[in-house]
Amino acid sequence: MKKNLLFTGLIALFLCAVSTEGVNAQTAEVSVGGGVASPYKINPSTISALKKVEVTVKGHDGKDHHYSGVSLYEVITKAEAVPGNLLKGKTMAKYVLITAADNYQVVVAIPEFDPAFTDQVIVLADKEDGKALAANLGPYRLVVPGDKKPARSVMRVISIEVLDARKP
Repeated sequence: MKKNLLFTGLIALFLCAVSTEGVNAQTAEVSVGGGVASPYKINPSTISALKKVEVTVKGHDGKDHHYSGVSLYEVITKAEAVPGNLLKGKTMAKYVLITAADNYQVVVAIPEFDPAFTDQVIVLADKEDGKALAANLGPYRLVVPGDKKPARSVMRVISIEVLDARKP
């Protein structure tokens, strides 16, 4: 009897931990900071105020998946990462460090997604195929459509930092 009660208690504790993790993942915020004039947090309210973009990329399953969210350029523009939004001279050395909840990190140079330099749109997605991202992928995911490998498509993004390669 005691073994059954202990087993039931352990199962209940596990289920509570799993359900709490899902809730926290879906209510998480992404901090936008580093070398920016106006740091802020991305959450459902702030992301809804930004211009929406959509991209389609092939997933690990070989099928096309449709992602929607906001462009990374829009995210850093709101934070005033580049003075006057004119990337030139010293500001060409700026890059973005994206960090995931598991501390996975990737780097994207700003000219890779600045519309003055490229047509590529890198997306901070909150939806896949019209639905909110699954807890293990989101609530926010970076999608880099032009990459041959999805190594920079970061899941569960928690921070976006604008940094300068010229500074030690």
